[in-house]
Amino acid sequence: MVSIYNDADFMAAYKQKQKIFAVFAAVTAVYLALCIAMLVFHVSLPYADPQDAIPKAVVYVASAVYVLLMFPFMAIKYSRVRRYFKILTYINEGLKAEETNYFYIFREKSLQKDNVDVVGCVFETWSRKKSEWMEREVYFDPEKPLPDFGSGDLVRYIAQSNFIIQYEILERHAYEFTEYEEDDEEYEEENEAETQENTKENIKEGEEEQ
Repeated sequence: MVSIYNDADFMAAYKQKQKIFAVFAAVTAVYLALCIAMLVFHVSLPYADPQDAIPKAVVYVASAVYVLLMFPFMAIKYSRVRRYFKILTYINEGLKAEETNYFYIFREKSLQKDNVDVVGCVFETWSRKKSEWMEREVYFDPEKPLPDFGSGDLVRYIAQSNFIIQYEILERHAYEFTEYEEDDEEYEEENEAETQENTKENIKEGEEEQ
């Protein structure tokens, strides 16, 4: 089976998280040192000294710059890396499930899983109980190259927290999703929408009669 992740991915995410936090800590230390220096300068000045405006102005400007730079930096960059590292930790340690299904399509629109960007991998599995195809969507890491799945490929995959971490293509084009099946799904959706619309009209007519 093809493995999506390895130990190097985990260590790279960990080092990136630590590096970003180290930048934040360093900038915060410089800001605090500047504030302390300005406080000492302020205390050392005589009462009502005209130079007293200098430390106040420096602290005001430094505080504004610190807030404007560090809050987005930590809220966006660090938060994103931390969430990604958390996902990798789950993948490394969590319980895993193995399934074998027919691949259908990728969904690369704005999808997120636990606030991490993902690509949806839609599989189809036949339900004997309901006598119909059931959709099974798992997620793939967009940081990794998409697997070479084709429509109808029979794929065995291992997922953790609904993320594909290993996969194997057992058979290419093992099943062909026909246009009839797609048309049938569209017909069912249109029929359901029409039924709902008719129901609303009937309710409206009943209220008018009353």
